[in-house]
Amino acid sequence: MKKKCICSTIKAAIYYLRPKEVTALAGFLTQYLFGMESFEKLPENYIKNVIQENNHPFLIGLQGYDLFSFNPHTISKRGLSYQTASGVRGQEYGALINSMLDHIENLQGRERSACVSYMAGFLCYYALNQAARPYISYFAGHMTPAGSSRKEKYLRRLEIEAVLDTVLLRTNCHMEPSQLNFEALTFISRRDLAEIEKLLRYAVRSTYHYKISSSELATGLRNLRRSIICLQQNTGFRKVLIGSVTKILPLSVKRIYIDFIPDEHDYMNTEGRPWLPCAGCSRALHSGFHVIYEEAIASSLHLLESLDSCISWGMNRDELISDIIGFDPYADIM
Repeated sequence: MKKKCICSTIKAAIYYLRPKEVTALAGFLTQYLFGMESFEKLPENYIKNVIQENNHPFLIGLQGYDLFSFNPHTISKRGLSYQTASGVRGQEYGALINSMLDHIENLQGRERSACVSYMAGFLCYYALNQAARPYISYFAGHMTPAGSSRKEKYLRRLEIEAVLDTVLLRTNCHMEPSQLNFEALTFISRRDLAEIEKLLRYAVRSTYHYKISSSELATGLRNLRRSIICLQQNTGFRKVLIGSVTKILPLSVKRIYIDFIPDEHDYMNTEGRPWLPCAGCSRALHSGFHVIYEEAIASSLHLLESLDSCISWGMNRDELISDIIGFDPYADIM
């Protein structure tokens, strides 16, 4: 009973301080683990060397649009069906990467390497986003009781993402969230940050005709660092959190991680329950999140190798852009 009360209070705190717009995306740790595994499996090439020598921009790129103050998908795809929105999304990501390639053509040295490393991380984010978004959206919707409020649906989505993050970290790295240094995972030098912000301002303006501030990414990183809280079992911090939540959490909280949290509702879908990537699919899928995760890694490796061919070998970028636009993990069941 006490445990239930604690969880309910924490959830209420998250809702009270929630951001204005939310989307069903993979969580912070899932994106980090995904990027690191993609890097490890990438064959020795130019892109891998760039990431290795400039790993901080790569880690920032893994968070993609999650660091932005606006959601580009609500700007251009509001009211569209999943199939149409997915196609538009692919075209926009293709246009975004194409604009980034335009920007780096005249860059050299460290500035160029930082931008290339960020682009590699962003491609990983795209591959995982396309695969995980329908999965999380489905279970968030169908595991929330009918007639639930927007608040309850939002809390369910956050719960799913936090559990997926924690289970993957425990399975892949044998660690709990409190053992990670989140500050180090979101660190980037001022010089690299300034160069990437130039890249993003140009690419976002060219793709979405939307102007972002010169400190967009810096603000996003600062808010991200302040929005993640890890709770260990049997510590007094839980009591402090519950007793004065508004004082401890003055900013929007996106993630509250609790060590050793179990997957009580089988959000990883190890039981193989049927689920639909979108309404109107020709058949249901039974794959668990581990399968989706591994398939997305294969897709990210393909995109990264295409990026390598484009940048290091000077090959035509059409193949890379075409791969991005045409990437839809669920196209065969639409």
